[in-house]
Amino acid sequence: MIPDKISLEQVSPAAVVESNLEWALGNDLAQVRTRLQSSIQSGYPLVDGLLSEHLHGSYPRAIIVLGTSRLGSADRQSRVALAAAIEMLHLAVNVHDVIPRGEMVIDERMRAMLGASILVGDYCFSQASMLAAETGNPAVVGAFSNALSRVSEQRVVTLLEKPHQPHNDDAILYTSAAEAAALLVGLPRPIRYALKEAAAAFGEVLTDSETSLTEAIAHLDNLTKDRPRAKPLVNWLRRRSPV
Repeated sequence: MIPDKISLEQVSPAAVVESNLEWALGNDLAQVRTRLQSSIQSGYPLVDGLLSEHLHGSYPRAIIVLGTSRLGSADRQSRVALAAAIEMLHLAVNVHDVIPRGEMVIDERMRAMLGASILVGDYCFSQASMLAAETGNPAVVGAFSNALSRVSEQRVVTLLEKPHQPHNDDAILYTSAAEAAALLVGLPRPIRYALKEAAAAFGEVLTDSETSLTEAIAHLDNLTKDRPRAKPLVNWLRRRSPV
């Protein structure tokens, strides 16, 4: 049933923002897209085409960074750079997904594809690292480097030792987005840990029970009840499914 004009007019501006975090982050998200588009311009048409093909149109990891950064204070350049760095890390993972798993026939064509996928993925890793370094925050850069290390290690394991096990980097990337952003704006440790817990459960919701996500969100909601600016992010985590 479509609500009438009177009922729509009774909806508070705060409620609208709480139900649409992407809208609230509009300008920042637009700048993240701009930074990503700029970062994938290598100057080589074939490489640029491959990167554009694997770049998602939605950026949930960036939304977690930007939503978390609203709970403290950080200049726009730093929070946008960090959000773009996390999404660039995700792009690197997508490019590496082109690498076949299990037994394969290594001919010249396969060798060229493997080499190209590895090098283009590594290019994304380097671009992501440079974006993270723009924050000028050693703790943030450390958290990002740890995420890069964990993602790389997990990929090596699934490619070489467990080729039949599906890749699942979501929990690492979502958790790293929350942790790095919380460090960027200096959130207290209890809230930082609650954000990580909620982001991890959010990343695993497709393969785990939704009960863990519900409990994590309830814990985060309780810790941030005196921070109204946390409500949009909490509601967004509660209502969305990872991409």
